[in-house]
Amino acid sequence: MPLADLAAALRMRWRLELLVFILVLGAILLWTAVSPRIYVASSTILFDEPSVDPVQGTQTGQDNLVALLTTQADVIRSDAVAGEVVRSLNLVTPAVLARWQAATNATGDVNMWYGHQLLGNVTIAPEKGSRVLAIHYTSPDPQFAALMSNGFASSYIDTRLKMRTDPARTYSRWFQDRTREVRGNLEKAQAKLTAFKRRTGIVDSGAADAEASRLGELSSQLTSAEAAAADLRARSGGNASQSPDVQTSGVVQGLRAQIAAKSAQISQISTSLGPNHPDRAAAEAELAALRSRLAGEIGSTTRSIQIASGAASSKEAELRQKLNAQRGRMLSLAGDRAELDELQRDVDSARTAYDAVTARLETMRLQSVAPETNVRQLDSATVPLFPAKPNIPLRLLLGSFLGVLLAIGAALAMEMWRPRVRTAQGTAGIAGVPVLAAVNLSKSRAGALLGGTAQ
Repeated sequence: MPLADLAAALRMRWRLELLVFILVLGAILLWTAVSPRIYVASSTILFDEPSVDPVQGTQTGQDNLVALLTTQADVIRSDAVAGEVVRSLNLVTPAVLARWQAATNATGDVNMWYGHQLLGNVTIAPEKGSRVLAIHYTSPDPQFAALMSNGFASSYIDTRLKMRTDPARTYSRWFQDRTREVRGNLEKAQAKLTAFKRRTGIVDSGAADAEASRLGELSSQLTSAEAAAADLRARSGGNASQSPDVQTSGVVQGLRAQIAAKSAQISQISTSLGPNHPDRAAAEAELAALRSRLAGEIGSTTRSIQIASGAASSKEAELRQKLNAQRGRMLSLAGDRAELDELQRDVDSARTAYDAVTARLETMRLQSVAPETNVRQLDSATVPLFPAKPNIPLRLLLGSFLGVLLAIGAALAMEMWRPRVRTAQGTAGIAGVPVLAAVNLSKSRAGALLGGTAQ
C-alpha cells in the first residue's frame, strides 16, 4: 500500500482510531482505579564523620564507607531492630496475636515474629557517595508507612546505642571485680612494706646514705686515733729523759738549769772547802734535792705520756669496734635494702595495675551511660500524599502510547479487510494502467449525486 493511501486511510478512519484510543485509555484508567494504592515513606539516618571520642578523648577510627553502610543496613533489617519497633510502637493487636498463635502455635516471641513479617516491606538504600542511609517502608496505609519508617530509624539508633552501652556495662562490672582484686593486692604489698620498715627500722630511702656517711666518719676517726696512739706509744717508749715531752717541759728545763747552776757552785766551792764543810754539804744536799725533783718530774711526765698512750689505744680499739659494727650493719642494711627495694617494686607494680584498672573502669562507666552514638536521624518520614504504586502519570503515558499504536493497527487492519481507493497511485496500482485524469467529485454534479447532496 502506498504511503499516500496509508495516510489517507488513517485520515478517513479517524472515528475508528478515536474509538480504539478511548477504549484503551479507558481500560488503563479502569485498571488504575481498581489497583491497590501502595505508599512509600522514607526517613534518613546520618553517620557522623570520625571525630574525637567524647569518653576516651581519642580520635575514632576511619571506617570503610561501603563496609560501614552495608553492615548498618544489615543491622537495620535485623530481627532485633524489627522486634524493638513492634515493642516500642505497641503493634501487637489481638488480630496480630491470633495470627502469631495460628502460625507458631504460640511459641517464641510475638514481637520478633511480627517484626520479621514487617521486614518484607523495608528497603534500605544508601545515598551514593555520602554517609546517609535511607529507610523506605511500603504500605497501603500512608500513615502506617510513615510511622514504620520513623520507627525503624528510631529503634535502630536505640539498638546501636544499646549495642555500645550493654557491653560497656558488662565490662564495667568485670572491671569492678578486678578493681577489688588489684586493690587487695596493693593493700597486701603496702602492708608487707610497712611491716618490713617497722621491723628493720628503715623509714626512708636516705637511711643507707646516712649509714654510709657514719661509716666514713668512723673510718676517719679511727685513722686519726691510730696515728695519735702510735705517736704516744713512740713517745712513751725508749729513754724517758730524752722524750720530747720531757725535753719541752718548762719545769724540767728549770730544774736542769738549777742543777747545772748548783753543780757549778759546788765545783767552785770544792776548791776551797772540804767535803765535810757545812756549806759544801748543804750545797750538795740541795743538788741532790734538785736531782730528785728532776727525776720525779721526768717520771711524772713519762707516766702522763703512758696514761695518754693507754687512753689513745683504748679509743683506737673502741673506734675499731664501732667501725666493725658499722660495717656489719652496712652489710645487713644492704640485704635489708635489697628486700626493701623488692617490696617497693611490688607496691609500685600493684599501684600501676590498680591505676590502670581504675582508669578502664571509669571509661567503661562513662561508655555505659553515654547519651548518644555517632548516628542520628537526619530526616523524619512524612505521610506520603501520592502513592508510589500505581504510577498514574506513567500508566497514562504508556496507555496513550499503546492506544495510539492499537488505533493505527485497527485502522490498518480494517483497511486491509475492506480496502478503498484513496489516491491516483492506488488506482493505478489496482488497475494496472496509468491514470489519465483526476476528477474532484466533491465539486461536480456527478459527485454531488453520488454523495446524495444534489438539489
